[in-house]
Amino acid sequence: MLNYIWAGLIIISVVFALWQDGNDFKDDRYRNGEALNVQIEGLPPGYQELKDPGPVDVMVRIDPADYRSFYGPAGNFADPAKAQAELDAFFSEPMPAKLVTTDRGRELQLTVPDALPAPLDTIYESTRNDNDLMPTYLEGWVVDHNNPGGVTAAIKFGHVGFVHVRHVTAVMFDQAGNAVTFAIGLMGVIALWMGLMKIAEDAGLVAVFVKLVRPILGPLFPQIPKDHPALGLIAVNLAANMLALGNAATPLGIKAMESLQELNKEKDTATDSMVMLLAMNTASVQLLPPVTLIAILGLAAADLFLPILAVTAVSLVAAIIAAKLLGRMKMFRKTDPMRPDNPNAQKGGAA
Repeated sequence: MLNYIWAGLIIISVVFALWQDGNDFKDDRYRNGEALNVQIEGLPPGYQELKDPGPVDVMVRIDPADYRSFYGPAGNFADPAKAQAELDAFFSEPMPAKLVTTDRGRELQLTVPDALPAPLDTIYESTRNDNDLMPTYLEGWVVDHNNPGGVTAAIKFGHVGFVHVRHVTAVMFDQAGNAVTFAIGLMGVIALWMGLMKIAEDAGLVAVFVKLVRPILGPLFPQIPKDHPALGLIAVNLAANMLALGNAATPLGIKAMESLQELNKEKDTATDSMVMLLAMNTASVQLLPPVTLIAILGLAAADLFLPILAVTAVSLVAAIIAAKLLGRMKMFRKTDPMRPDNPNAQKGGAA
């Protein structure tokens, strides 16, 4: 079921991205194929007449009014006065660039600063080269006689399209890689705690722990037989959760679920005990602040101890009540693998 949910989310994301990209094409957001007028400063004398002059360092100045007029609504100019002030500040200084000659003609490679205005930021991310320079192509220029070494040029940025689809695809692959890395790292932790629990079980420590927690957890898990090790594993798992031992809680929870699965009459359906364990794990009482919160707030996390304790206690009570009440409803009770009228009960459970 979880696979279908993830597949549905991916499909919805791709469809939404295609819809967004379609709007970008319809509105001509990135002005593909259109030329923007700029000023190029710092050209050496006679550069315009040279056929292959080699790379030259220049400065490119963009007029804020021309930029705003060129991109229009695509530049997010909902507040014209504010947008004009921001563009005036951004384009107050020229951008350094390298003027080179390629097989496509003269090319300006812009060295762009941080926090580019829209939609230039997206164009830069989509078209920058290996040196983090943004290539633009000269459509023509006119010598500026009032500015020695300067020309007025028309430039075209690289073609931009399917921005949102590419973002969704990149995130999908990044998260897939993160999942593999996380799984490999978790293998060692699971092996450690599973091994420790096996030692404790063989040494009889789990049986002793079961007797201690039976009066507390027994009423919450009535389907678990007396002195069954699953109860001890559940207690250890809940204790790890309460103490914010995430690395220990995960493998211990898996071990507890495996023990409950041994009692399950139908292996493809969760029992009430499984549901209760999952609910209590999700809404576990936190006696210690989570490690992530401590890393962010430091000693200030101690000030949140009482609020965290109160909120998680209420959530735990609500989870237990919800699991108990839903388990008593007819529509859920008739699907319980541990119900007395289950025909698999006489077979000792499905293989």
